[in-house]
Amino acid sequence: MTNKEFEEKMRIGLQLTHQRLIEQKRRDHEMLILGENGEVKYVDPFTIDL
Repeated sequence: MTNKEFEEKMRIGLQLTHQRLIEQKRRDHEMLILGENGEVKYVDPFTIDL
């Protein structure tokens, strides 16, 4: 497997994980907890595009 193939598989895997996490939080009606630049944010999962 070349580096390019590996990077593509990692990108696809991260996209699927992101989508499944948002779907799970929507089902459970829970807020997403995100960290950005050392700041913690609580985000409504219904405001994030899949």
